[in-house]
Formats: sequence, structure tokens, C-alpha cells
Amino acid sequence: MTTMTDEQLEAYFENFDFESATRHGRNPLHALHWAAQFREYIDEQLYEVVVEARDAGATWTQIGDALGVSHQAAMKRYKKSA
Repeated sequence: MTTMTDEQLEAYFENFDFESATRHGRNPLHALHWAAQFREYIDEQLYEVVVEARDAGATWTQIGDALGVSHQAAMKRYKKSA
């Protein structure tokens, strides 16, 4: 799997045509590849921002609110590494 740079991902998603990607004629393996790369990128970004937020003094409740989850869910997912 080829990993895109931040700039390549940004350009890709700025120009992403959702209607074309959801047509029945799309290649499902290509879509899986794209989704896996996007998920990996987002997971990395979330981790880094949670660490930054904790370093800046944010509470787990504030982080959970920003993520749309409970503070317990935020802690469970990120506390071991943040």
C-alpha cells in the first residue's frame, strides 16, 4: 500500500467527488484501499491532537465532547498513549 503525504491527501479530498465514488460502477477494492488510507491518516491525526490537547491542559471531558464521545470513551481510546 502506498501512503500519501499530507499534501496529497489534502488535495485528494478537496477534489473528491462523492457522487462518482458512490456509483455502482466503482472498483470496491480501490474504495477499500482509499478508505483504509484515510482511516490510518485520521487515526494518526487524532492521536497527535489528543496529545496536544492534554499537554495544553484539556480535560478528558473536553476531549470527549470535541470527539462526540463520553470522557470515558476518550480516555479508553487515548489515555494509554497520551
